[in-house]
Amino acid sequence: MKVNIKNILIVLSVSFLWSCGEDYSTIDKNVTFPKAVVQPDGVRFDYLMYDNDYNWVPQNGDPTEYGNEHKQSESSGLYFKLSNKRAFGPGVDATVQGEKEGEWYRISFACMKPSKVIVKPEDVKGILVVSFERGDSVLNYTTYPIQDLLKEQNKQFVDKWETLSVWYEVPKEVQEGDRLKIYPWNPVGGDLYLDDFTVETWTTKALKPEGVIWSHIVTEQNYETSDLAGQTTKETAARGLFSCVLSSQEGRAQYGKGYSGMLASAKIQPGDYVKVAFAGLKKHHVRQVAKSANMVVSLERDGKQLFWEGLAIDPRLKKGDRQAYGKWVNLVMWKQIPEDAKETDVLKIYPWNNNLDPIYIDDLQIEVWKKEGQGE
Repeated sequence: MKVNIKNILIVLSVSFLWSCGEDYSTIDKNVTFPKAVVQPDGVRFDYLMYDNDYNWVPQNGDPTEYGNEHKQSESSGLYFKLSNKRAFGPGVDATVQGEKEGEWYRISFACMKPSKVIVKPEDVKGILVVSFERGDSVLNYTTYPIQDLLKEQNKQFVDKWETLSVWYEVPKEVQEGDRLKIYPWNPVGGDLYLDDFTVETWTTKALKPEGVIWSHIVTEQNYETSDLAGQTTKETAARGLFSCVLSSQEGRAQYGKGYSGMLASAKIQPGDYVKVAFAGLKKHHVRQVAKSANMVVSLERDGKQLFWEGLAIDPRLKKGDRQAYGKWVNLVMWKQIPEDAKETDVLKIYPWNNNLDPIYIDDLQIEVWKKEGQGE
């Protein structure tokens, strides 16, 4: 009887695959598909709190803690080598400013573990720490083992750079003046390589107040007029030829023209909202929010300030997932006029920069918005 060689080959192939099922699945485990980290509902980006690409060694830093042998790409620079000798890596160490209700932190970082420093599986260590302190007491202490994050996000970082991210909801009990710390910790297990450590602040607070409608424009400033020569430049502009450039550098202006006048002159009533819209641009890297130019809104009565509020500009200049350099970004600031304000109170709105790094402002527009159903 003749045997159909084709049928025999098919049977052998199926049998082979069936018998090698265990090996096949082992190979399949090496093919990973990262799982997305879900963004909390109702949050929007507010500002960049901290960004460290480790591409420079601080004056008091140890050069041996930085390397470039295992760079992420040809275009990347240094990375930080966190060993159990140091244990704690650079991160956020700041004092809490203002209320924190409805605030989230988005923390992300790239990491890699060289296999040459792994003796056994349990050597794969590393922890992300977020803590709040009040005086000498720890108010809240949260840890995220990197090994757990890798499993949750279906990633592996042995001899391979991986980017991990965490969403952290700020506890309601946090108050102004508390101390915030966010840092990587590697108590045991050999070197852990880190790069692009970023902390962003997100908020559930709506950008625009609810139940308000547009009323009128108070002023517009495009910085094109000749009387502003001391604070303008032709170097760049969002529109036209000129923009406002501010810096504490010698020979440059720290304050830019905006608006200054009584509430009555601007046709603003108590309870109204002021909307300040403008374009901003920077050419420097922001590492911590502490140093920033501000768009200032203040109210004065008889030479005394009733309130002063500044919107930090530098850390809000972002496009996509990264800081924006040399690109114009549109920003908006809202401020409500107190119900007990008087028509003779003086409203001042202006950009201000007391830092060396220049900040560029253009197309400043100040509007008044009123509560629905409220006439002028």
